[in-house]
Amino acid sequence: CGEAASGHEALELVPKLKPDLVLMDVHMSGFDGSTTTRLLLESNPSLKIVAWTVSDSGDDLLRMMHAGCVGYVLKDVGPEELHRALRAALNSETPVPRRMILGVLRRVAQQAPPPALTDIALTSRELQVLRGLARGLTTKRISQEFGLAIPTVETHLSHVYRKLGVGNRG
Repeated sequence: CGEAASGHEALELVPKLKPDLVLMDVHMSGFDGSTTTRLLLESNPSLKIVAWTVSDSGDDLLRMMHAGCVGYVLKDVGPEELHRALRAALNSETPVPRRMILGVLRRVAQQAPPPALTDIALTSRELQVLRGLARGLTTKRISQEFGLAIPTVETHLSHVYRKLGVGNRG
């Protein structure tokens, strides 16, 4: 419904156009993608923002997710894959390039102190769903693989996030 050439322009355009989803460039003139994302979400908390970039840097992915993006898509994907990622974001999934997940998980694991295992009691189903997530499966794929309804998977994930003290996949 619109296009902005800079972070400043996006900040002016989004309140006028009221989109449900924004495809945010990570590196652009004016405010960068993470700053623009943060500012947009302050005034539009229900807005879904997907980072769109040529950068397969784990640092960029983490910075954008920390800013509030719900997904991260590389610009080298075809139109069908981009469309799938945007639909996934609108369906409360977290599109992220599979090839980046392992590196980012390792980096996060190295930075965060390991929680005391005695403090976290996951049910066997929560552990099963968490292992699917760690393998890079989408919520839909986890539901298919383990024969669960998508809302059931989402409930298990929210319990896991709460028990681990994290807000979401990002």
